[in-house]
Amino acid sequence: MNRKLGRVIFVYMILSFGVSLILAVFITLLLLQMAYLFKDMPLFSNIIESFRESVLYSFGIVPYVFLSIFVLMLVCFLIFNFIILARLNQISAVIGKLANGHFDIEIKQSRVLKASGIIDDLNEMKEQLSLRIEEEKRAVQSKNELVTNVSHDLRTPLTSIIGYLGLIQNDQYKDEVELRYYVDIAYEKSIRLNRMVNDLFEFTKVNNKDVMINYQSFNLIELLKQLSAQFFLELKQANMEIFIHHEDEGVNIDADPDKLMRVFENLISNAIKYGSNGNKIDIIVVKKEEQVVVHVKNYGEKIPSNVLPHIFDRLYRGEKSRSDQTGGAGLGLAIAKGIVELHHGKISVISNEMETDFQVELPMTT
Repeated sequence: MNRKLGRVIFVYMILSFGVSLILAVFITLLLLQMAYLFKDMPLFSNIIESFRESVLYSFGIVPYVFLSIFVLMLVCFLIFNFIILARLNQISAVIGKLANGHFDIEIKQSRVLKASGIIDDLNEMKEQLSLRIEEEKRAVQSKNELVTNVSHDLRTPLTSIIGYLGLIQNDQYKDEVELRYYVDIAYEKSIRLNRMVNDLFEFTKVNNKDVMINYQSFNLIELLKQLSAQFFLELKQANMEIFIHHEDEGVNIDADPDKLMRVFENLISNAIKYGSNGNKIDIIVVKKEEQVVVHVKNYGEKIPSNVLPHIFDRLYRGEKSRSDQTGGAGLGLAIAKGIVELHHGKISVISNEMETDFQVELPMTT
């Protein structure tokens, strides 16, 4: 904008000089014509006669014509530049207010500056600064909420660990069985704490786009089969089964298999924890033009409608009891969403009384 403003000022100075010169010549010629027309009138004839008899007339009329043109041009030039300087001072005041965070100011239009696009640039700058300030405020608020929520979630298992280790340290147990019980609880809480810290670290990397996507061509069906086999014990304990449905045996995509493994691990884990009433999980793979859609369905309780819009928000949990039951920090689905979006895909969920369907849509090629 500085260069554009400089060009505008330069062009305006040249134009004002040219217009001032033309006006000065025009006014001088007009005065000469008027003097010629009114020379026979008594008043004007006396003035003209006294001018002729003056000493100055000995120089001739030409120098006075040029002097008149110069004076008139200078006056017009100063008037024009006073106008442009007034507008520049207004722009300077506007920029100063913008710098101080006053984004509700009104920038008045000017024909010259509007034609040059400077007013549009200022309005666009005002909008961008306002948006960036709002984004910065939201980011700060979001970080504060993240610190508060994570601190609370980390404190709960940490307090339990310290409490049970304190009992052991002070020999406040009846026998070795009770000692073993305290150790087991402290160990489980430690595992939970470690998982929460790892989730937080991974979420931070995904949220900051500080994740390298190692694209490889692989069979998505095989990846889902291998992943399902890893949940054999959890499925058996929950009295559930998992079924993979697909039309084509080979669905090859270009993506990062390790990152997508993390996504589907989270979705299957959630399906086991919250859908055990349905006794099964269906994974359906569907090709859709240049994309592949993976449905992970469970048949447990419906996700409340007030929870659905926030299900992928970090640290959002519809029920506190779910957090206590699963030992999560509310970051799993946020991490899954971040990974899918890094693959230029989409993740969504539909839930009703019959089923809860998480849908992952991925491009087949990069």
